[in-house]
Formats: sequence, structure tokens, C-alpha cells
Amino acid sequence: MVVTMRARAGSSVSIGVLRLFLLVPLGVLVLAPAALATEVRFPLSVEHPVLQSALRKHLREQSGGTLELWRTADGCGSLVMREVTIQPREGRLRISGRSSAEAGVALFGVCWGSVSWEGYADIVGRPEIGPDWRLRLVDLDTQLYDLNRQSGGIAEAVWAVVRGFAEAQIGRFAFDLAPQAAELRALLGLFAGQTRSAALLGALQAMRPVSIAVEPEAVRVTLAIDIPTVPPAPRGPEAALTPAQVKRWEAALDRWDGFLGFIVKNLAAATPDPAVRQELLDLLLAARHDLVSILGRGPEPGADPVKALFVSVWSRLRAIARRIPLPQGDEGRALRVLVFLSAGDALAAIDATAPSAGVEFSADGLRRLAKTLDPAYVGDPLEYSEQPDPKLRQLFRFRDPDAPPRRLRPKPADKPPGSGSWRWLAPGAAYADEIEAAQDEWLGLGRRLDRWVPIMSDSRAYRDTVDRLLTVAAERALDPDILDERYDRLFHNLLKAVAWQESCWRQFVRRGDAVTFLLSQTGDVGLMQINIRVWRGFFHPDKLRWNAAYNAGAGTEILLHHLIRYGVPESRARFDNAARATYPAYNGGPARYRRYRLAQVPPTSRTVDRAFWEKYQAVASGRAHIMEACLPR
Repeated sequence: MVVTMRARAGSSVSIGVLRLFLLVPLGVLVLAPAALATEVRFPLSVEHPVLQSALRKHLREQSGGTLELWRTADGCGSLVMREVTIQPREGRLRISGRSSAEAGVALFGVCWGSVSWEGYADIVGRPEIGPDWRLRLVDLDTQLYDLNRQSGGIAEAVWAVVRGFAEAQIGRFAFDLAPQAAELRALLGLFAGQTRSAALLGALQAMRPVSIAVEPEAVRVTLAIDIPTVPPAPRGPEAALTPAQVKRWEAALDRWDGFLGFIVKNLAAATPDPAVRQELLDLLLAARHDLVSILGRGPEPGADPVKALFVSVWSRLRAIARRIPLPQGDEGRALRVLVFLSAGDALAAIDATAPSAGVEFSADGLRRLAKTLDPAYVGDPLEYSEQPDPKLRQLFRFRDPDAPPRRLRPKPADKPPGSGSWRWLAPGAAYADEIEAAQDEWLGLGRRLDRWVPIMSDSRAYRDTVDRLLTVAAERALDPDILDERYDRLFHNLLKAVAWQESCWRQFVRRGDAVTFLLSQTGDVGLMQINIRVWRGFFHPDKLRWNAAYNAGAGTEILLHHLIRYGVPESRARFDNAARATYPAYNGGPARYRRYRLAQVPPTSRTVDRAFWEKYQAVASGRAHIMEACLPR
């Protein structure tokens, strides 16, 4: 019998039956193989623009993008490249640029036999990285072309000069990844759990590059660590968490939400692309819906909810981050993003390959990972605050519900013939009174509905007041620059149907002798049933709870966002599908927008969507008054 195990050092351990028999008479059984280990691999990807910038610095780029690779003291020989770029080419890197060269012999102050050339130079090399963490280009091959990209007719003297000096300069280029490797070790070390920290820390110290490959967007260096394999300790029954432990569990989830919000804002601020920003917002909202679900279930024995949440979003987050162009001239930011992505990949790979490694998503680890993107940030990137975040609103185009309307409709008498139905808000005196009147009505509706719990005798007055509130809320939010006017009526109907479905148009309810805000089991509040955790930073939590107008305005902003994002594209098949797709996104999160048309849907969700559709059709046909039936009697 032979037992073979892979050891950390890459060797094998073989123990023959005969050796065992020889040891038994001595009363000793000696087994001292190297510790078994699991190899975990993850990438460190260097974007081509980062290498390009480093190469230009190596070649001492001058103003105008000129790189002087060689010039003789007498001025009779020179080699210059301009606007050098690095691009992938069949698994190698191609360094290319407009080039010019001159070769001659200096005699009595004159260049004799001078031969000049102008065209393009391509230098192709294979990237290589050694144990010193320096990325180099080897096996260089140079090709010269004329200005028409043709390779013939180039003098041999020029060939010799260009090839010799260009390949010599490129051959001396080295991109040092040792600082990033050191940052990775330090960062990942903060995720080493207390029980098995020594094993993971030791593995990180032995981190090494094992391969390198050229990809379309980057040079991918694969790193490896060997984590000692430790069988999981047997788990006995776990006692229920104490109140103090539950608070710590909730605090860990708050820190996670703070971390993700910080990362999303940082990445969104790094790109003006609205599509990328929208994907970041979708990710944030989906992650917060998952967070609310975890809070609803409560702590689970042996489970780290923060690790589960990180793993669930990481692949999507890294894909979005890779789509954001690196800022030109800011090599520091580019290298920080490189470390951030590699650290996240490492954490995800360790969880997938060696889940018993004892990784813990500590506050220090998340804080260091967040500050990798913005080391100059002076606050705590894990801070959890329910107060409105102006930067979050600005990045994702959400207005404060009490802010002035986006546009004002002119009165029919003021509307010029042939003009559109909207006009810009302007600070001039012509609109000041109208703006003030619109704000007065809005705030007045909020005051009128304050603590109003309808009873049978005033249910009609209550219904008419809320109906007006929702009409005004829709008018304040709509803007033809962000939503085509043909959706105006649909949006009015959608808003009223959603408020009916979610709360029966109620902001307040009576609990015993007290009046309080409507609150669901999942933490949704008020007229539009807005979850304060999901929409943290976008709206003021106390106003969502205690101000019907503010709650309606916040719900209107959310609904408008979902209509533009999901409803409008779905309306291409059928116009009313805009409403049918928007409501599931509002009710269950962005990922649910197709729920209304899927064959396999949980029965509860199907019932909810059908009930909404019946209400929407009633509102659209002028029968919104029947909603009174759900009010208290």
C-alpha cells in the first residue's frame, strides 16, 4: 500500500508498508511529511495604458509625446519615436509609434553619407515576470514600415540603427510590481481570522507569480499562495446569540453596507458614463435588498453574512470596475485599482478554493480595502449613516422630494402657439411666484395629511387629498428631457396604483391610542412603503416616516427611475408593459422587473403582480375612487 499526498513544497510523500513494519518493533511511528496545502490562484492584471505610461517614462518622454531613444554627441545619428502605444498582438505586446531615424558619419563638422528614414516602428515582445516581481519584455522583434505602412525600401543602415537601439532600450524596460505585491500581502493579512491567522499569513508571505498572459485589455499575472489544509473542527450545537452578539452581528452588516456604498460612489465618480453608473446603482440596490433579506432571517449559526454578501457581488462589481477607463496621467489611481481588484479576486478565490482558510471580513480589512481606492479619504469609509448623502443623489440623479419641481408646466393662457408643454425652471422674477405657489401647495398637502388616519365619515375627503398629493408629486418629478411626454399619463396612473397596492393610500395608522407611521415587517414605511435601508442616503428617514408628502415624493423619484430603467424598454412590445415591469422592480428590487412575464414565478409574487395590474387598470379607466374600500371603516 502506498499513500501519495501533494505537499506544500510541491513534493510527494510515499510511505511503504515495509517501512511501517520496520518502525513498529521500535514502538515508534514516524510520519513527518510537509504540510498538505491547497494552492489558490488569482490574477493581478496590469492594464495596457499603465504599461504604456511606464514605458514612456522609461524612454524619457518629452513634450509633444516625443521619445528620443538615441542621439549621438555629434548629432549625426538619432532615433525618435512619437506617441508610443502598447497593444496586444497574438499573445505578445506590440510597441508601436511614428518614428524617424538618421545615420551618418561626422567629419570636419559635417554629416557624411547621411541616410534618413521616417515611418513607423513596431517592436513586438513577450512579457515575462521573475521572482523579483519585475515585468520585462523579452524575445524582441522589430519591424519598420514607411509612412504608408509598407515594409520595403528601407536602407540597411537605418535597419541596423533602429533595431539595435530600439531593442536595447525596450530590453532594459522593467515594470516593478513588488510594491503592489507588498500592498496585497498587507491588505489580505487583515482578513486573516484569529483562529487560523498564522497559516494564512505564512501563505501570503510566500505569494509568488506563476504565469503571465496577454489579454485584450491587460497583462494578466497569475499569483499563487499555498494555504495549509486544515480539516474543519467538529461543530457542536450552538447556543442562541445573546442580545450583545446580535448587535455586533447587525453592526457588521452596517459596516458592509457602508463599505459597498463607499466603493459604488468612488467608482461612479470616476466615470461620466451614465450606463456604467446605472449598473453600479443596480448593484447597490440589489445588494441592499439581499441585506434586508438577511436581516429578516436573523443570524445563522456558523455563517458569516458579510462574506456571503461580498462573494455574491464581487464578480459583478469587478466587471463594472474593469469597464471604467483609467484616468490619463494618474498612474497612482490606476495602480490602486489594480491592487483593489486583485485583493477582491484573492478573497473570492480563497473562499471558493480553500473555504477552511479562516478568512474573516473584519472591519480593518474592509476599511483597508476601501481606502485602497482613496487613501486620502479622511473619514471612515465604513461609516453607516441614514442621513441624506448629497453626492449619492448627484451621481445617480435623484432629487430631494421637497426640492422645487424639475420643470413647471405653463398655464394654458401663457403657452405660446406651437410651444412645448414644459418650460425650464428659471430664477427670474417671471417664475418666482409660480414656483413659490407650487412649493406652498406641496408643503400644505403634507401638513394637511399629518397624522391623518381616515375614518368612514372623512374617507372621501382623505381620498381626494391623497389623490391631489399624488398628482402633484408626479408633476413635480416629470421632465421631458429624461422621459418622453407620451409616458406622462401612464406615470400618473402608475404612481396612484402603486400607492394603492402598497399602502391603500395610507401614511399613518392607529396603534391603540397612538397614531404612528405605517410600517411593514420588512421595514417599509409610509404611503409608498419605502425601505429605509435599501434607499439609505437618498432620502431623509424621519421625513419618510412622518411626512406623507415627502414619502410620496420619494416614492415618485424611485418609481420614475425604475420606469426609465426598466419600464420604457419593456414597453416596446406593448405600451402598458412599462407599468407592468416597473412595479415588480419597485416591489421586489431591480432584478425582478421581468417577473410579470415569466412562466415560473412564486405564487405569492404572481398574486401580488395580478393585484397590482387590476388596480392599475382601475386607475387608468377612471375608477380610482374604488380604492376607498380598503380604507378602515
